[in-house]
Amino acid sequence: MQKTNEPGFGHIDIRALRFLAEVLMRRSVTQAGEAFGLSQPAASRLLAQLRHALGSDPLLVRASTGGYVPTTRAIELLPRLHEAIAATNRVFAQPGFEPGKSTRTFRIATTDYGAAVVVPALVRALRAEAPGISLELCAWSVETLGDLEEGRTDFALYTDEILPQGFHYAPLFDESFALLLRSDHPILDSRDHSGHIAPSELATLPRVVLLYPDGSKMGVDDPLAEYGRQFGPGDLRTPHFLSAPLSVIGSDFVLCVPRRMAHLMATANDLAVVDFPEADPITYCMIWHDRAEMDAGMAWVRDRLKSAIGPVSEDKR
Repeated sequence: MQKTNEPGFGHIDIRALRFLAEVLMRRSVTQAGEAFGLSQPAASRLLAQLRHALGSDPLLVRASTGGYVPTTRAIELLPRLHEAIAATNRVFAQPGFEPGKSTRTFRIATTDYGAAVVVPALVRALRAEAPGISLELCAWSVETLGDLEEGRTDFALYTDEILPQGFHYAPLFDESFALLLRSDHPILDSRDHSGHIAPSELATLPRVVLLYPDGSKMGVDDPLAEYGRQFGPGDLRTPHFLSAPLSVIGSDFVLCVPRRMAHLMATANDLAVVDFPEADPITYCMIWHDRAEMDAGMAWVRDRLKSAIGPVSEDKR
């Protein structure tokens, strides 16, 4: 423990350092005290504390002209004081973010669906407004929430699942489902005047079934199962959204996917899209942790994503 009669800075705060810098620049305790709203006695007591902390160096001594001049120690101290005050100002400065100058990398956890449907809109927005910002995608997994909490990932794209305490979410759009079949599939002749096919008929077809991360295991996304045949011989299970339609081409398979993904897949692979309103819709969201809530750069990217994805949620509805 430091004794009260020994020099040291344990009782000196940043305000005292600012006062000392003012004293040395003005070469006047009275003027420095007035600048800090201190009375003459209070300013003198504070200077005495500073002198004691600095080993009883007087800091200012009388000059022959009647004023004061700084001691050698005081002259050495002044640039160091400016450095310390500037460093403290940086510590307590409000964080800013200039998109056009930023070279940050933001890490996003997502499935194939988010990478195909959401990320391209964000990429276009960033290229237009913040070309120095980079994105890094990683697969959604059982570790994702922990990665968000620890800062290994900045935000994630996922459905409106219940989140643990400390997490935030913002809806991007509501999503319905559709079915993909080869464009000359005979079951397409069963479409009614609105282009709809009875789920019981579709459920008789062999199908590609998508898997998705569900806690520590993979969940099965097979909305046709409740209308007839369960997953069985000849079917295909896969966690890969983007390669799944390749198994539909030239086969009798049917594939159920979110509607936006269905239209992307159909365009690239000459497949037919059939709406599937019987499947429960989902709300697609971005999620992040409390630790990133006040991050100015993160807030800007989140806002930009919500704005950029707006037109997507109106397309294909």
